[in-house]
Amino acid sequence: MNRNFFKALKMEKIAMFIILTLIVFVAALAIVTTLIMVVMGKTRDIAILKSMGATTSSIMKIFIFEGLLIGVVGTIVGTILGLLIAYNLEGITQFLEGLFRFKFLPGDVYYIDELPSTVRPLDVVLIDGIAFLLSFLATLYPSRKAAGLDPAEALRYE
Repeated sequence: MNRNFFKALKMEKIAMFIILTLIVFVAALAIVTTLIMVVMGKTRDIAILKSMGATTSSIMKIFIFEGLLIGVVGTIVGTILGLLIAYNLEGITQFLEGLFRFKFLPGDVYYIDELPSTVRPLDVVLIDGIAFLLSFLATLYPSRKAAGLDPAEALRYE
């Protein structure tokens, strides 16, 4: 009887998944940018480490670890904040409606008069897994650039 309604709900769930994945992708690009800036700022230090005998893989591991640390901390903090908001959405909307003296979803205009919020653990784990994977992939390019740095060339203009 309500086939179109349930199809729309399924489409909305897929759209929300894509939107969250794109947000995580943008955050991964921010990690790439941050690590590239760190590599550019630490060129001299990387060259000194390489001239002292640091291997290419050890330099890569340093930057992979730094990028993963940024990604993991960001994912954990974002997940905790998102879950807190999702579980307390009704209280938050009531507080904001009282603060602004404005009903966000008036019952006489909309079919619903409150924001529904359902947390699905599988969705949370899936988005977090994608976030961890993208943060790892985001570290590969800057770490390879840092590891491929020629010490003589880097120290020439210092």
